[in-house]
Amino acid sequence: MIRVENLTVTGSNFHLDDISFQVDKAEYLIVLGPSGAGKTVLLDTLAGLKKPRKGRILFSGRDVTRALPEERKIGYIQQNLALFPHLSVLENITFGARPNGIPPARARERARELAAFLGIEHLLNRTDPRTLSGGEKQRVALARTLLVQPDIILMDEPFSALDSFTRRQLIFLLPEIFSRFQVTVVHVTHDLQEAFLLGDKIAVLISGRLHQVGTRDEIYRRPATMAVARLLLNRNTFRGRIISVGCEDMLAESEEGIEFSLPAVSGLRPGEGINFGINPREVVIIRPARPLTPRVQSNIFAAKVRRVFDQFGSYLLFLELDGTGREIELELPGYIYHDMNISPGKQVTVSLKKDSFWVLPVDDEDDIII
Repeated sequence: MIRVENLTVTGSNFHLDDISFQVDKAEYLIVLGPSGAGKTVLLDTLAGLKKPRKGRILFSGRDVTRALPEERKIGYIQQNLALFPHLSVLENITFGARPNGIPPARARERARELAAFLGIEHLLNRTDPRTLSGGEKQRVALARTLLVQPDIILMDEPFSALDSFTRRQLIFLLPEIFSRFQVTVVHVTHDLQEAFLLGDKIAVLISGRLHQVGTRDEIYRRPATMAVARLLLNRNTFRGRIISVGCEDMLAESEEGIEFSLPAVSGLRPGEGINFGINPREVVIIRPARPLTPRVQSNIFAAKVRRVFDQFGSYLLFLELDGTGREIELELPGYIYHDMNISPGKQVTVSLKKDSFWVLPVDDEDDIII
């Protein structure tokens, strides 16, 4: 449905460098990246508001690289939502009807249908949209976009101004909306939770470069670069070298002298430098007197709990691996934390599960700062 080929966009204070990706029909793509990564520039270019220096943009096989915005059959929900204060809610929703050839009566009928579906039917006669709550404004903007039946919807940080409760409501509503209308979505955000809740695929954009495109599981478990790993808060990272390589695993030693069993990676050989890491959610505290399952039988360490932070339902623990001086992080559900009577100073045994590690060769991208 959307195909972007070698897209390069330059400006006085922004750039996109050789961006390529594809989004299938009715697929939800999240473009994830930190502030200043070029996410809005990418949306503006897809919308026709910025022109690329090189590359192509195709919608359903049609080259729209030089097409005007109104020729692209897209909807664009920008951060400020751009509701018109001099128009009623109904008039805001039907604003795009005339340019798209929708008769006024049909536009009003469709606006009421969409308003009912989005739970804002009671607001249609509101004369000043500035009096709406953040969530209500977002639903009005969605209705206005859907009214003209676009093939593609672009969304720029749509939840950035919402409180956490309203944001959560809309996050769970959006997939239902877009699935019903079979629309293709490109949604940019810096928020990890938002990205992993919504994205069929995630494209990671950092400093104007597309580092990785993949499913949620691929991005989470196998970051393609150290920059992606850092963005995903993979804080348990190590640098070291490979000692030996087997068919299914390899042995590595970190700079601190700690040996780890890691999943084998094609092309890596003994002596090579690597970066490797494991997400805090994949570190396991082993319960005493319980048999070990195969998944947790490697990378077992004694450790001491140094610090604990309550994360409203789960706990973040900082542990020091005995005899190494190395601190790691672990996330623990609240019920396990209380059941095991965890507290600072407690001695525990942990497993850093071999199959949960990602491994990358050492390269120049190690120095990218996010």
